[in-house]
Amino acid sequence: MKALVLTQVGTPYTLHVETDIEIPEPAAGEVRIKVMSSSINPVDYKFAKNGTTLQLPHILGIDAAGIVDAVGHDVTTWQKGDRVISLTNLWRWGGFAEYVVVDANSISAIPEQLDFTAAATIPCAGITAWQALYRKAPLHAGQRILVNGAGGGVGGFVVQLAKLMGLEVYATASSEPERIKALGADHIINYKQDNIVERIHALTEGRGVDAVIDLISSETSQQLATVLRHNGHLISVSGRIDQNPIPSFTKAISIHEVALGFAYQHGDDENLRDIAAGGEFLATLMANGKLDPMIQNVITLDELENGLHQAEHGKTQGKVVIEIAKAS
Repeated sequence: MKALVLTQVGTPYTLHVETDIEIPEPAAGEVRIKVMSSSINPVDYKFAKNGTTLQLPHILGIDAAGIVDAVGHDVTTWQKGDRVISLTNLWRWGGFAEYVVVDANSISAIPEQLDFTAAATIPCAGITAWQALYRKAPLHAGQRILVNGAGGGVGGFVVQLAKLMGLEVYATASSEPERIKALGADHIINYKQDNIVERIHALTEGRGVDAVIDLISSETSQQLATVLRHNGHLISVSGRIDQNPIPSFTKAISIHEVALGFAYQHGDDENLRDIAAGGEFLATLMANGKLDPMIQNVITLDELENGLHQAEHGKTQGKVVIEIAKAS
């Protein structure tokens, strides 16, 4: 099979397209997917730079959308020909290849009317956003939420899902404000021009927001906790804070961490099935036109190395999809 292979971790990391890799076989409890499309996520280039525990050579790609090609001998929930998506295991070979083997519990069915190009945007970015909003904080219509880092894939999905929930959405971004408004943001804050904390207090007349979903770093999570209302929720996706930055017996905030892909190492089958349920929920929304996949560009496997470098240097917005095979 053809795949983009990581042969050296670090800065710089080394990637090669290879065409003669043996097609993997599914073991018990596993399914093989013929990958039609994948997409780029920050975790892909982060593992290329920092994945020192990876066994090389390694195939990156946490997203996979395609067709079930083979199943392990004890798998009864899936059969050959099923149209699916999967969040792959970061420590196993991933979706930047013509075939990938995944845990049967991690698979989400996708509707017939949803094409693989759009579906490939869902597993990492979409389910991360879904988990932040639907599994971490008990939010309801009319509440206010700050999305810090709304320009990327996860941020764009958070904005859309929050709007579908009836939330008032405050979003930070340094470019493309009209695109983010079109996704559903009510207020855009340019973090390069404005102080986010001051701007939130001004826009909310000092009331603050009910939740912050921070997609940037533990440092920004720490800073933005101050805009939360009493009983607010701080949800960190790209680096948690180790100590509550708010004095005890004051605002009584709750702190949440989203670490979607680590369910493979620290979760169980139930956790994986919950991730798969999130994928099916999002795929249905997308198939019904209620969720924009935010595709900025569609590239080939041969163009993927450059695409990863572009994403690493912040030159992409929304999602970049890799078309690995054409649907017949």
